[in-house]
Amino acid sequence: MPQFQITKTGSFHSRFQVKWRRRREGKTDYFSRRRLLYQDKRKYNSPKYRIVVRMTKRNIICQFVQSRFQGDHVLHVVYSKNLETFGIKVGKTSFSASFLIGFLLAKKVLKKIFFSGEKIRLEKKTPNAILDIGLKRVTTGSKVFAVLCGVVDGGINIPHNEKRFPGYKSSKMFDPDLLNQRIKGTHIKEYMQFLKEEDNEKYQKHFSKIIQQKNGK
Repeated sequence: MPQFQITKTGSFHSRFQVKWRRRREGKTDYFSRRRLLYQDKRKYNSPKYRIVVRMTKRNIICQFVQSRFQGDHVLHVVYSKNLETFGIKVGKTSFSASFLIGFLLAKKVLKKIFFSGEKIRLEKKTPNAILDIGLKRVTTGSKVFAVLCGVVDGGINIPHNEKRFPGYKSSKMFDPDLLNQRIKGTHIKEYMQFLKEEDNEKYQKHFSKIIQQKNGK
């Protein structure tokens, strides 16, 4: 069987176009970003807000962003370390902490931007926003949707449904009690009690920071 060698000509290389830097680095999905920023031409320069949620191993970043022609303008941001001012020093990346971060962001944004001081802006209605999760996979029960639940409870409207909240099954109806237990951290408490009874050594290692905080160290 004859073999053919595929050669790329000079015309191919002259037409080759390098992808954008953040696309090459795997940081931005411009296909989804374009759909998030798209707006009708008749709504020229009208504010379109996004709740940007980014998660690392030790931190959760939640931003309230307005898109402009010059680029994204971050109006307010809340980090998981901000929960320390409310006495939460451990478990700052849990499901419960994610809910609190979203709730705190919503309250800060409404107080700082929309209802600042005695002057109330013409936008008397609660602001509308869109959830931006970046490159994170959409999975049912993810902590991203805990942030969404907190932002909605805080007073900012985000279009959503309960299909991605924990407690939803296609065969059954949505169970709000299970979502409420996740927000309160009941599942963590039950796992701590189970682990303490079954394997105390693993319990001491796994929840060492919580034990130190209880002992006042």
